[in-house]
Amino acid sequence: MGVKGVLAWRIKAEKTNAFVARSLSHSVVSFLMKLYNDPARVHQEFKKIGRGMGEFVYTRYLAATQQPAKSLKELANPKSAYNLGFKFFFGVTFDKTEYRRDGNDVYITYTIADCPVCRDLVSPSPQVFMCSTVAGVFEWIEENRLADWNAESVTCDEVLCRARGDPVCQYVFHFRLKEQEFF
Repeated sequence: MGVKGVLAWRIKAEKTNAFVARSLSHSVVSFLMKLYNDPARVHQEFKKIGRGMGEFVYTRYLAATQQPAKSLKELANPKSAYNLGFKFFFGVTFDKTEYRRDGNDVYITYTIADCPVCRDLVSPSPQVFMCSTVAGVFEWIEENRLADWNAESVTCDEVLCRARGDPVCQYVFHFRLKEQEFF
């Protein structure tokens, strides 16, 4: 990144205040718990909110990079657009990224021990992942890139969350690739 990029990144670019993001997450989850009184439904609705955020983030930030990654393996690279985007918005990167392929299934995992999204939050239920909005953001973005990956579907779920008492927060993508056609 050149000098202009570094200056824009550090000075001009809008960042997310992690405290405000956490307070908003806490408030939204509390509201949804009162509204539905069903932790599984709250988790689903909270992730849907993240999907809406994904559209906003993608159109305002990631789309400007032209093509955030050129391959699924590149998405798992520690210097991937997701890691840089997470640092851009929250000031930290994921501690570990992993790529695994099993036939037509590709799994990409991002792990972070000190997650700024849920730091100091306590989930009202083990079924509510307090960072599921991040999974929703990731999922929406990659749903819109399925053709780039020759994939038929993608999901992204937070499978571990410190706010639930897990040791780390962890997000897992599951891409289902289309069957290869042989001529």
